[in-house]
Amino acid sequence: MNKIIITIISLFFLSNSGFAQIKEGEPEFRRKNNNTNNLILGIFNPNNFTMNHSLNFSMVNSRYGNIGITSYTNSMNYKFNDKLNIQADITMQYSPFTKTSFGSAFDNQLQNDLNGLTLSRVKLNYKVSDNAFINVEFRNGNNGLYDDRYYDPYYWR
Repeated sequence: MNKIIITIISLFFLSNSGFAQIKEGEPEFRRKNNNTNNLILGIFNPNNFTMNHSLNFSMVNSRYGNIGITSYTNSMNYKFNDKLNIQADITMQYSPFTKTSFGSAFDNQLQNDLNGLTLSRVKLNYKVSDNAFINVEFRNGNNGLYDDRYYDPYYWR
């Protein structure tokens, strides 16, 4: 037992006494690239880029069963100038469990349909003047549980 403790202690001290080998790069690689004025790919200014994150946990209970959904959305916005910007939302969705009264094959298919990574929204905004805007938007509404085209909440049975 003493040999094991001595071996562990000696390995601990020997591993801490070793130094990492840092290879210094050439001075040309350490200089800042002044040709692009610190722009990404020479054209994108990182100061005009913003990113927001949201995390959503949902649980749906109905007479047909229970479904749990977790989704993470990354919203990105880039402002080209004062009149033009672009926005994009990328959503990663996961259903940890699905239990319905329609059987396990339906449950597995529903769970696979809900899981995935989607481009949920892209929007291009252009300000023509102070009172006029042009917005072009694409929305992918097929990845949510609430987009049932056959469900009408105002229809009473």
